[in-house]
Amino acid sequence: MLTIFLLRLGMAVLSGIIIGVERQLTGHPAGVRINTLVSLGACVFVLFSMVIKPESADLSRVAAQIVSGVGFLCSGIIFKDGTSVRGLNTAATIWCSAAIGVLASTGEYIVVFAATAVLLLVNLLLRPFANWLEPLECFDETENMYSISVICMETEEIFIREKIMNYITEARLKLVKLESNDMIGGKVEVEAVVSCRGRKRNVIAEKLITRLSIHKSVIGIGWKTL
Repeated sequence: MLTIFLLRLGMAVLSGIIIGVERQLTGHPAGVRINTLVSLGACVFVLFSMVIKPESADLSRVAAQIVSGVGFLCSGIIFKDGTSVRGLNTAATIWCSAAIGVLASTGEYIVVFAATAVLLLVNLLLRPFANWLEPLECFDETENMYSISVICMETEEIFIREKIMNYITEARLKLVKLESNDMIGGKVEVEAVVSCRGRKRNVIAEKLITRLSIHKSVIGIGWKTL
């Protein structure tokens, strides 16, 4: 019994180490220790039920509780950074580490190695493909915000604001803010903050600047991504 117990624990630890090395080498926060501990813990939970009641152990119920517990752990890894969400891949990998740990408790070593190899291949081979693959612009849900600043004479402020509003309506942009700030020498800075979806929609800001720059009343113009 002890030999089988140690062999299965060793398989869980080895699988966790292999997965963690790949995570750490690729710069992810959950490295060798976290993946090894998750895999080991999942294996120990299942083996514990086998040791205490080897004849009537309901391993499927134990495995179900492990899924819930690891899901709670993974939720602490996922966080929002601006308009993007980080940690999803790391959380999914930890979840798979737990599954492999449960698999190691069965003693099916070849199956455990196969599952570990598939997980590594998915993380290594699909990463460049996922980075290359971009959504079509019409389906892209990435939201970008741009600040467009126009400096003009105070007498032309209303004209510039109208031009900006007309283009925003034409380009179907979402206006977040439109304000004017007085400057020295009778000048005014008109700032418009707009929001739009799509990774390559910065061309819209360039088109607006091109349109406004042809007017003689425009002294200075520029835009930036927020």
